[in-house]
Amino acid sequence: MASDALRPADRALYDEQSRWLRALAPGALPQDVVVIGLDERAYESFPEPYALWHRYLGELFTGLAAARPAVVGIAAPLPVRSYDFLIKGVDAPLLEGVRKLRATTPLVLGQPMGLERRLRPIAPELLQAAGDQALSSLVLCEDRDGIVRRINQRRCIDEDRNPSLADLMARELGRESSARGLIDYTVGGPIEYTSLQTVLTWLRQGQAEELQKLVRGRVVLVASLLPNETRYRLPVPLAAWDPESRSGPAALVHVQALRSLLGRGWVDPVETTLSWPLALAMALLWFGRNGWIKTVALVGVAVVITGVSVLGLWRGWYLPLGSLLAIAVLAFLARLVWESVRHYREKQLLRTAFAGHVSPQVMRAILRGSLQPDAGGQRSRVTILFADIRGFTARGEKSTPEQIIELLNRYYAEMSDAIHGSGGAIDKFIGDGLMATFGVPQPLDAPGRNALEAAQDMLVRLARLNEEIQAQGQEPLQIGIGIHTGEVLAGYVGTRRRRDFTVIGDAVNTASQLESLSKTLGYPVICSQEVAAAVGGAGGLVDLGPQAVKGRSDVHVWGWNPPLTQRLARKVSG
Repeated sequence: MASDALRPADRALYDEQSRWLRALAPGALPQDVVVIGLDERAYESFPEPYALWHRYLGELFTGLAAARPAVVGIAAPLPVRSYDFLIKGVDAPLLEGVRKLRATTPLVLGQPMGLERRLRPIAPELLQAAGDQALSSLVLCEDRDGIVRRINQRRCIDEDRNPSLADLMARELGRESSARGLIDYTVGGPIEYTSLQTVLTWLRQGQAEELQKLVRGRVVLVASLLPNETRYRLPVPLAAWDPESRSGPAALVHVQALRSLLGRGWVDPVETTLSWPLALAMALLWFGRNGWIKTVALVGVAVVITGVSVLGLWRGWYLPLGSLLAIAVLAFLARLVWESVRHYREKQLLRTAFAGHVSPQVMRAILRGSLQPDAGGQRSRVTILFADIRGFTARGEKSTPEQIIELLNRYYAEMSDAIHGSGGAIDKFIGDGLMATFGVPQPLDAPGRNALEAAQDMLVRLARLNEEIQAQGQEPLQIGIGIHTGEVLAGYVGTRRRRDFTVIGDAVNTASQLESLSKTLGYPVICSQEVAAAVGGAGGLVDLGPQAVKGRSDVHVWGWNPPLTQRLARKVSG
């Protein structure tokens, strides 16, 4: 099921599960493999080089023939030719020991890798003594990450006539196996061995019963553990004499492979007919909006599938956990990315569609979700600004509708920039007037100060606009501005088909009435005591005292005629 991109994850998780199970719940063996090691101790004890250990191996095989093990395998290099030409009679002890052992016990000879990707040959005399049917392969092929997880991999050898050593030894015991599974690294404990030197000492000192107690009726592997043996990377530590190392000679892998066949057998991957439906089930995490429920579902799926995979490995079958988890996570992340992209596009479409209908502050509040159409109003203390053009009705009688619309658009463009630049939001345009809010939907530290700054900027921009329209032969515009701070109810008003965000309350009416006072009090800006207090009455504000306001009690107001300085004019034009 797994693709090449996901196989590394499968392998890594298989190794991790194997280590975990081996440490906490190792598979039991009815009888472990007995290993007799051709080790460094023997290497240092014998004067001859390994290629001439014929008499020592002959002694060992003769002793094993008398001890009668169930089967004997040789996982060590054997002579490729006779050495009688070098030392007369040197081959005889080895050949005699092989004949005696073969006469009492099934014998399996392992052939390691030789030259040109072929099995290393065995001397014809030795092969005749053991029999052709005794030949097996010791070749190990690593996975692409350099770790050995299986025995039968044909990509690293050009000829594959012989079964593996473990397969042939198991067959001698009546155990058949397929060649497609993985080595079960969870079965058995650390691999122990008995040195060849120890066995020969028993035989030479008349303690053959020690060897019989060790091997009678058991599976025996004579293994090369010499220091010059090629070491292979393993998923788990195997050697009892090197418990922290996850590498070892080829013989360790063959011992573990033989353990696998003597235990539950190879670890068989789950059939494609089951793994593909599982993969499709993992891909279902694409559906449904992402959120905490789906995140919990992802974690739950990961825990369940991991548990199933660990249980399966403990029972002898392998579920590609890495691939399944990767598919689930990728489906989850793909949906997350898709939703993010879609959400971004929706925001862009919303921004484009409503950019000319609501102020930037309202737009930002909508996009970040702080303005909910179905939510009730919220009480807030805000500053309201009303502005109105003086004598605009009379101007309309002297101009065409097209001229009026064109002039209003130019005027509102300048006034909007002034208000937005000071943190305010346009609430609505009312004919030749406008209403703006400071403090909602965008919170401000000092909304009264911001409103006064906006009023000053509006008058500066109006002065520049008047210069332009006078140059075109039109009369200049005059405006009045009223500003008041008070509590309002802010929220959406309207039907489900059409809603506007606005503010409602007495403060709105008061600000409108203050704008009307600008006509009679002789100041372009009239603000309430609450607004003046926000700036401490500074900046040229003039205290006009209590004034009668239609519809309510007198209001303490201040007049303001901000100086149109050259510095402000340059700032606006810039």
